[in-house]
Amino acid sequence: MGKNIKLLYCILGSFVLALLNSPILSYAKLGMFPGGYAGTVGVFLVLISNILSLIGFLLLILFSIILIINNLNFKEK
Repeated sequence: MGKNIKLLYCILGSFVLALLNSPILSYAKLGMFPGGYAGTVGVFLVLISNILSLIGFLLLILFSIILIINNLNFKEK
């Protein structure tokens, strides 16, 4: 059971990373810079958040598949 709990925590963390591209957070990123994020720091921040969101989305898929595989019981059938 401990392995399933660890995988669920990994899925939760991946879900939070995948939410970095949600519209609410994009408005928050835009609000950090008064003139918009056309400067180098703003563009770098958006690029990093997009990469982290992609990594979170891929990890979410991976950990979900691992959790499903771990909970399949072929011996009972």
